[in-house]
Amino acid sequence: VTGRVGVEGENVTNESGQRTGKCSKTYTGHMNNKFCVFSAFSIANRNRQSIVSGSEDGKVYIYDLQSRNIRQTLDSHSQAVLAIDAHRSLELIGSGGIDKTVRFWAPPVVTSS
Repeated sequence: VTGRVGVEGENVTNESGQRTGKCSKTYTGHMNNKFCVFSAFSIANRNRQSIVSGSEDGKVYIYDLQSRNIRQTLDSHSQAVLAIDAHRSLELIGSGGIDKTVRFWAPPVVTSS
């Protein structure tokens, strides 16, 4: 069973219950059955703009923002990943799991010889 981030055409409401628009993109592949799993935008690198999502399978899913394809999964936690965020200007992702761990992720540094 997979989860989804957003539902195309679904009405979006704010805390007051006022309709604010419709969801325009859906990202699928992560697990989301029992808990509230969060997602975040990762836009620090213009060439790798992504949606990052926690998952009940203990992984972090990184989706390409435009194509909606899974770009990468990170085997991160031994239990569900419920907290996720991305730094605004650095390529850095933080994840928190039910396993009581917080992990930080950054892409490998590429050096030219």
